[in-house]
Amino acid sequence: MMKYESYVMKKSILFFSLITLSISMLSACGRRSASGSDGINPRDTVTVPEGYTGEDSIAYIENAVLKDHISMNDFLELAEVHELEDRLFLYNDSIATPRDKAAMRLADRFMRMHYVAISGDAESKLQWAMAVNAVLDTFRVEVPSLPIDSVLNEIKRVADKYSSDSQSEINFQCYIHSSIDYYRTIEAYRQWIQAVPSDIGPLAQEEYEAWHDLNSARFTLWDEVSYRQEWYSMKPMEIEGYRENLSSNRRAELEMERDIILNGKPYQQKGKTVTAKEWEQWIADSSVPEDYDELKKMGDTDRIPSDTLVADRVNTLKSTFSRWLKARQALAAALPKEQGDSYDFLTADIHSRMVGKFADIIPYENW
Repeated sequence: MMKYESYVMKKSILFFSLITLSISMLSACGRRSASGSDGINPRDTVTVPEGYTGEDSIAYIENAVLKDHISMNDFLELAEVHELEDRLFLYNDSIATPRDKAAMRLADRFMRMHYVAISGDAESKLQWAMAVNAVLDTFRVEVPSLPIDSVLNEIKRVADKYSSDSQSEINFQCYIHSSIDYYRTIEAYRQWIQAVPSDIGPLAQEEYEAWHDLNSARFTLWDEVSYRQEWYSMKPMEIEGYRENLSSNRRAELEMERDIILNGKPYQQKGKTVTAKEWEQWIADSSVPEDYDELKKMGDTDRIPSDTLVADRVNTLKSTFSRWLKARQALAAALPKEQGDSYDFLTADIHSRMVGKFADIIPYENW
């Protein structure tokens, strides 16, 4: 990954704390904050069991007060509760400028909100994007000289400046990059749903929700079944690179859909339509670990996914793909014929790209 080759920096104490939090916060993902009465913060009513300290105690409190869907305000409250200003003393004050410190707080708020958003549903992701927008607006007030389109780059900059060149830190920096790219894709979807004509707005929303679930299913299959080199130190970096690639290409596809639906620009199919047999074969090929022969040779069968796990992930992939395809067919049917045909052609090319029969819009080597 060419863009990660410059990650040779000095310290990353904050980001190592975030790695720890990413694990402990998973149990709190995708739930909604309970409302306090009489101005009481519900977090203040939680009694933390003995033995829970630091990040574990924070995760325990959030797990106790978050329920179901999480709203934009819930994300913002979470960011405020966990802001790490008190931890800035861990940095070398001689090189931590006021802008650095503001960027550290921005990075912390963004990543902590993302940890909670990870397992949320499609609607929670839209709420997360709006919360991030509010945080970015606050940062622009704090650092007014920064161009609007450069705000998210501050997160990358501070990660670079206060990190070393160890593999674990590079892996996490890749996670930061993919998280930012994923936010940009969700935000692009949010703006797209608002931009389409009102009569097809619900159909665009349904396509987004179906894409969200399909995207999760594709990534989960790849992460848990087809790519299981658990001992490989660069695995997290490669996984996040794959996630970023999915996000970047979807944004580019959304721009094409904008041209088709809002600007009436025709689209001609560029690849061959994937047949049902080819789709099934791709799934079958993806259901065997890349390192299967190596694992068998080593006798390390515990690392080979069970038949039950594979069947579950495959069924989820098939069901989410079917829902996504139906959502796009419904949207195409609601458009004038020429636009509907163009939308269908783009759908076919997206499917071809999914199974590797069509080149990525954004080449991997150009990241």
